[in-house]
Parts: sequence; structure tokens; C-alpha cells
Amino acid sequence: MASSSVQHLIHGEEEKKTQGRKRPRSQQTHVPASPEEPAAKRRKIFTVALTHRMSIRNVFCPRLLCLVGEFLCRRCRLIKGLSPNVPPLWVHKVDMALTVARAQQESFICSGAVVFLYMLCRDTVSAEVASVEELCAVLLTCPYVSCSYIGPEVGYPARHFIREVNRQAFWKRTLNITTRMSQKMLQINISPSVFTQVISDLKNRTDH
Repeated sequence: MASSSVQHLIHGEEEKKTQGRKRPRSQQTHVPASPEEPAAKRRKIFTVALTHRMSIRNVFCPRLLCLVGEFLCRRCRLIKGLSPNVPPLWVHKVDMALTVARAQQESFICSGAVVFLYMLCRDTVSAEVASVEELCAVLLTCPYVSCSYIGPEVGYPARHFIREVNRQAFWKRTLNITTRMSQKMLQINISPSVFTQVISDLKNRTDH
């Protein structure tokens, strides 16, 4: 699991959830690091994390998730009557199942994670998807990859994300996403401009 600016962003949001109050400025300007991590690298990681946080400071997580739902409705036009509220509900159900199963201490749904999820969905969900069942199966592979890549837990049980009888289809899709999106997942973590562009595309409904 990569150590990244998106992870710092997610961990920062989790701290605010648990504390229920704004952190002191002294804490906002310091990112704890391991002893062996060079000071220059620590400064770079924090600078990128702060830039990512500033990019989404005026956008609430539920709104971003709704925008992902709207994107999926635009992309999957073959599915008649699909509501933009349905795909986010699938993601929320998985998140709740993980919490109930004690597979995670905190929700994996936060603004930074949703932006990351949107990037994966945009390059994974095809316009050829023709059923709700197929969309659900494809969509839930994306949060599994997201959690595995930037989630705070060491690992996540795949059974909560799998919606197909043929589990091999899920693992094949997971491998495909990981291989195909490796460079983009790295870029969104280290580049403020890439992160800002992705969230801008999501907010402006720029589907490409």
C-alpha cells in the first residue's frame, strides 16, 4: 500500500471525524514521518497533501459521491431508469459492511477517496454496460482497488466487494485496473495539478 498525499488527506479527514473539532494550526502544518524518511521528502509529501486538501476544501464528500452517481448515469445510457442515487448507495453499503465486520476502524468514504474512485470509474466503467447487475459488479471493483491502494487498513476482505458468482471475473477485473491504472494512481498521489484536474472534471461533469 503506497504512502501518498491522498493517504495523508484521508487520514486528516478521519482525524477530524474522530476529534469532532478543528485541529490546532500547529498540527495542520506538521506531518509525522518515520525516522528514516528524508526531511526533503517529508516536506514534499506534506506540500502535496496540503494542496490536495485545499483543492477539495469547499466540496463536501456526499456531493462528490452524488456527482459520481450522475457520471455513471451519463456513461451507462443503456441502463434505463438508473437513478444517480443508486451507485453511491452500493458504495455506502460496502463501507457499512466493512465497519460492521470490523474490517476497518473508520469509513473509507471521504472526499479524497471519492476523487480517486471517480478517476478509476471513469477509465473502467464502459458505456457498453447494459444492466444494473453488471454496473454494480464493475463499480464495486473500483473501491476495492481504491481501498487497497490508499486505504488506511493493511487489507480489506474482498467478499464485501464481490457481486458475481464467478469470483474470477472480479479478480481479473481487479488485476486489469491495477495494471492499466498504475501510472495514473501514482500521478494523482504525487501531483497537485493532476488531483485538481480530476476533481475539476468531476465537478464540471467533463467526462472523457
